[in-house]
Amino acid sequence: MSARPEATTSGAVYKRPLPFVRRSSDRRIEVFSPKLGRRLSLTSYAAWQLWIALEANPAASMFCERPAVVEGEPRRTIDFWVRFNRQGADEFWLLDDSDDPADEAEAPEADVGSVPQSFPEHVRGTALRLIPRRNLLAWSTPIANWAQLVPYLVTWRRFADPLLAQSIIVYLGQLRTLDDILARFNEHDGAMTEAALYSLVANGRVVSADLATLPLNGSTRFRRA
Repeated sequence: MSARPEATTSGAVYKRPLPFVRRSSDRRIEVFSPKLGRRLSLTSYAAWQLWIALEANPAASMFCERPAVVEGEPRRTIDFWVRFNRQGADEFWLLDDSDDPADEAEAPEADVGSVPQSFPEHVRGTALRLIPRRNLLAWSTPIANWAQLVPYLVTWRRFADPLLAQSIIVYLGQLRTLDDILARFNEHDGAMTEAALYSLVANGRVVSADLATLPLNGSTRFRRA
């Protein structure tokens, strides 16, 4: 079962998710994706973390939640189909969140002595990537930072100021802190300056190594790519 992908010369494109079928152990987390320009319904906190990681990755050009299922026992819904900028790099992402402490209290108890499910390397010709929960723990700092950035990206979709964005790129010929940037462009609303800056980070035109290792604050440094 899949969400009827569109066939293109570069491979299948998944744009419509499978219907949201909520089990008693599932949450429903509603979000708006600035990268896709539409709402998503996610079934766990771990899936929300994966979505943030996709919004944060400039190399991920497209994605779709719940694109298809992996047959087996138990039957699993794939969390995301992802298309990267490099050709031929489409992947299905399947989240192994069985040890997610946020969901543990609501999840049904596993059968004693049950055998872990094995997964194929490809589904419908697309590589299947299994993402363990420990990976998300390692991404906790950048995910927390990008959770703060995403609302600014939503604002930027509606009120983009290309001249402001270009001026920021020119200014970032060397490392500058967030406080430096806000002070330099203080004639603009601070929230819009941040929205312009973070939109440039999202599309890869500005980079910040600090976002991967340190909490976002006025000392976070940025430079043009």
